[in-house]
Amino acid sequence: MNIAVCIKQVPDTASQLKIAEDNKTIEDNGIKYEINPFDEYALEEALRLKDKDNTINITVISLGPERVKQSLTKTLAMGADEAIHLQTDNSINDCMVIANTITNEIKKKQYDLILFGKKSVDQDNNQVGMIIGEINGIPCISNCSEFAIEDNKIVANREVEGSVEVFEGEFPVIITHEKGKNELRYPSLKDLMAAKKKSINTIDVDVNDNKNPELIRLEYPKKREEGIIIGEDKSAVSELIRILREERKLI
Repeated sequence: MNIAVCIKQVPDTASQLKIAEDNKTIEDNGIKYEINPFDEYALEEALRLKDKDNTINITVISLGPERVKQSLTKTLAMGADEAIHLQTDNSINDCMVIANTITNEIKKKQYDLILFGKKSVDQDNNQVGMIIGEINGIPCISNCSEFAIEDNKIVANREVEGSVEVFEGEFPVIITHEKGKNELRYPSLKDLMAAKKKSINTIDVDVNDNKNPELIRLEYPKKREEGIIIGEDKSAVSELIRILREERKLI
């Protein structure tokens, strides 16, 4: 079985982001980049399948600038077999452009299972995996919490409010993964050092061939007004009603 895991490198969620002077990018100085958290869970599921069947081959694919190689090296240290870097220095803001670029690489090999995190924590779009499924005519099961292979079929769960949806499908199939229930593994220092000697297949891609929308500018969200405390017991109710009616004109 061949498995592809598509990962994205994103700013660490603890980073304080600042808009650069061009108002179109963020300041890179001091920003630490990591594998998108949802993608890590997708990779973990692939590695768990390989733990049970060492004939499984895992290829990790990532689109982005030179720094992406750091994250791909980490995936090799964790147990992935191959790493493909779709290298571009262009900033890509459109999910269709990303999906088309990754699709061109996926078509080169017959993958049985293609895994994504459900979304990236920077753009928060929750689209790329499903778009790639539509482009290639491959069924996509989105927002999965867990899945298993049974009798050469895949059975996947999606948690919804108050219940669990269960899906069954034949290969090939695309899954976009939720946070997941399994604990993530981390590579040892020895494995990281060994992975640095492994080759990463770097492919230069030209995203300018696609209709990439123009980013006009980045803006900080508007600051919310500070809240006020008008009381701590039932006597505050009448004052609250007065403020909503007379000052805020909301009732």
